Amino acid sequence: MGARRAALLAALALALAPAARAQKVDLQKRLGDVEVVRTPEGYGVDLGDGVVDGGQLLERLYATEREQELHGTLYKLLNITTPWGFLWVTLGFAGQALFTFRMVLQWLVSEKQKRSVVPVGFWWGSLFGGLMLLVYFCWRKDIVGIVGQSTGAFVYARNLVLIYRRPAPNAPSAAAGERQLTPRP
Repeated sequence: MGARRAALLAALALALAPAARAQKVDLQKRLGDVEVVRTPEGYGVDLGDGVVDGGQLLERLYATEREQELHGTLYKLLNITTPWGFLWVTLGFAGQALFTFRMVLQWLVSEKQKRSVVPVGFWWGSLFGGLMLLVYFCWRKDIVGIVGQSTGAFVYARNLVLIYRRPAPNAPSAAAGERQLTPRP
């Protein structure tokens, strides 16, 4: 939204606000979610679920800020405004935990074998953790996270395809006349 629209929105909201209720509302952090539109009655604000006038906008903003105050520091810390936000943040944390666990798994397997090893579980943890984070970043509208996780998903999936297409170590070779010797028990 341009600076001119933002200024028009702020002026509209202040002009239509009831004078009896002088409450502080942080308009700056909410401007990205609104669009000023022209209606037959004048200017309004489209919040995605309908057009409201300046007074209604301030009422909604004030209600949101009051809800955040009621829920305290946790809502501010997680940057959420509704209880549904907890579910989304939980999904993000779970995805990050799975994504972190893949590295711990790789480290433990490598330590056990005394050489660098990338187990299949690493790629599964990468894929599912990355997809969970991708969904979370889409909800947050975080383009950096979206790009990072969406490109990684192709790499993780491709590695799994390569692993599962590989013939078993003791399987007969496809080359004609070539024999694979298997050790006897």
